[in-house]
Amino acid sequence: MPVWEPVYQAASAVVVTGQAREVLMVKSPYRSDLVLPGGIVEPDESPASAAEREVAEETGLAVAVSRLLVVEYIPAGHQRTSALRFVFDSPSVPEDAVLRPQPGEVSELFWLLAREAVARHAARGRRRLAVALHARTTGSTVYLDHRRALPGFDISSW
Repeated sequence: MPVWEPVYQAASAVVVTGQAREVLMVKSPYRSDLVLPGGIVEPDESPASAAEREVAEETGLAVAVSRLLVVEYIPAGHQRTSALRFVFDSPSVPEDAVLRPQPGEVSELFWLLAREAVARHAARGRRRLAVALHARTTGSTVYLDHRRALPGFDISSW
């Protein structure tokens, strides 16, 4: 009898904030919208380690993730495997932190107020970012699933 193994694509991102609580967003040359710094979890890498590695690679910042804000399950779609998306929090970075966008992968970095960060985020992750920012202010961790409603949360308030 064949052994069944679950297959998910896992990716991690980090809410990095400045001293005035602005959110760090990444612009890629191959994408019109902005996203949080982050990326795919590599084999034998934890989601938290992937998040820290991706932030360092994309921005030049060394951050230590502090807690999990959101886990999102995304069902398989046309030519896409099921996915798990992790969003972690991190301490605010100092005002004098030097940002170094990764050549070829990151064209620009932006510090945006929370509402603008949500509005400018790529559509597929906009709800995830809004929920992560909400979880950050409430001290909670949220599970998202496109097949389940999220009671009491209205993305339009962001």
